[in-house]
Amino acid sequence: MTLPETKILIFGARSFAEEVADLVSEVPGLRVVGYVENLERGRLDMLHGLPVYWIDDVVGLAKTHQAVCGLGTTLRRELILQAKQMGFEFKSVVHPKAWVSATAVIGEGSIVSVGSVVAARTVVGAHVVVNRCASIGHHVNIEDYTNIGPGSHIGGGCQIGSGVYIGIGATLIDHVDIGSGSVIGGGAVVTKSLPARVLAVGVPARIVKEDIQGK
Repeated sequence: MTLPETKILIFGARSFAEEVADLVSEVPGLRVVGYVENLERGRLDMLHGLPVYWIDDVVGLAKTHQAVCGLGTTLRRELILQAKQMGFEFKSVVHPKAWVSATAVIGEGSIVSVGSVVAARTVVGAHVVVNRCASIGHHVNIEDYTNIGPGSHIGGGCQIGSGVYIGIGATLIDHVDIGSGSVIGGGAVVTKSLPARVLAVGVPARIVKEDIQGK
C-alpha cells in the first residue's frame, strides 16, 4: 500500500538542514520539496536541486506543505514560532532505523535520527533533536527545543529541561535532572543533577560557567 505523500519544507538552509533533509528523504510518505532561509535573503536560490525560499515568500504554502526545522541550535524557537504564525504544521520525523518504544511519546516537530533508541515510557517534547545513535533510557522526560548529541547516552528516569544542549558522546547516569538552557560538553559524564543555564564539562562533569545563553 502506497502512503499518501506529505510535502516537507525544511526551515533552515545551512549544513544541518541538509542532514535533516537527508533523514526526511528516507522516511516513507515524506518528500522534501525545498528549504526556507530566514537570515540572508538571496544567499542562494537552489540547494542540491531544490529551491531555497525566503521566509516571507512561503506563507501561501502553509496549507499544502508541512514543516521540519533544520536548525541545530537550541535557539531555533524563534524561527519555529514564526513558521507557526504563518500557519505551518510541524511534522515529527523518526528514521526507519531508529527504535522507539510503543509506549514512548515523540512530540511535534521532533527528529529521531538513524540508530537512535528511545526506551519505554519516555516522553520527548516538541522540536527536540535526538541525533545519530543516541540512546535515551526508560521513563525519561525531555522538554521542548533540546538537542541530544550523536552517540550520547541518557540513563533511565532523567528529567531534561527545555533548550538543553547535550554534546556528542556525553553520558547522563540514571535519575539526574538537567535544568533548562544548560549545555553539557562532549564526552562529559554527568553523575549529579545540574541547575538551569550552566555549562558542565569533564569526567565527572563539573560546572565551569553559569548564566549562559544557550547554544
